[in-house]
Amino acid sequence: MKNFIKLFAIILALCAQVGCHEKKSTDEIHFGTSADYPPFEYKSMDKIIGFDIDLASCIADELGKKAVFHDMSFSSVLPSLQNGTIDAAISTIAVTEKRSAQYDFSQQYFFEEMFLVFDRKHPVKDDGDLRGKKIACQLGTTMEFWLRENAKSSEITAMDNNNQAIEAVKAGLMDAVLMDGFQAQIFCEKNNQLGCSFLVKSGDGYGIAFRKNSPLCGQINQILHKFTADGTLEKLAKKWKIR
Repeated sequence: MKNFIKLFAIILALCAQVGCHEKKSTDEIHFGTSADYPPFEYKSMDKIIGFDIDLASCIADELGKKAVFHDMSFSSVLPSLQNGTIDAAISTIAVTEKRSAQYDFSQQYFFEEMFLVFDRKHPVKDDGDLRGKKIACQLGTTMEFWLRENAKSSEITAMDNNNQAIEAVKAGLMDAVLMDGFQAQIFCEKNNQLGCSFLVKSGDGYGIAFRKNSPLCGQINQILHKFTADGTLEKLAKKWKIR
């Protein structure tokens, strides 16, 4: 009996490490997202909403399934594909060469503009202003990749989310935050202390991520082609004011 109990405990421990999950319903598609990035994915009244959320829900409807969303830190979204927690990831994920080596991606459905957000009293408006400055960004994002490649003379700090980065700027701990233009404008509208400036347009568009060789990738690509042709993507973009 003692040996059985010990064996059961070992099995539970292994499950905790590798990620044992209840069998998912075949009538559901489980999407991973990081709901801290308006207007694409964020929480309102404890409900996850946004452009990406509507898009994923429309895709699930086309497949005759229900979209189920798992909110997590952005740095956990892609790894969750590997352990089977989720079927797909939709969270303003830029399709980069490095990511494409590990994951399959849908066609790109949106290209972002990167903005600097700063204290109006101490503006950081262009790449010439970055030298020697303390620049924050969200961990694992295109912004972090761009800064580490193009702003090597800056002190770069990657944080869990942009809310933390903005608070660091307001407290004078950081000189600026690099983020998506839509979110930059929202932060500035809510706080007169902040200003923002366009820095660069990303060459890497957003895509939906999958485990390698997932059959969902081809199915969802067909749906995205349809949504482009029939105006669904444009309709969602206008609803969330990203056009």
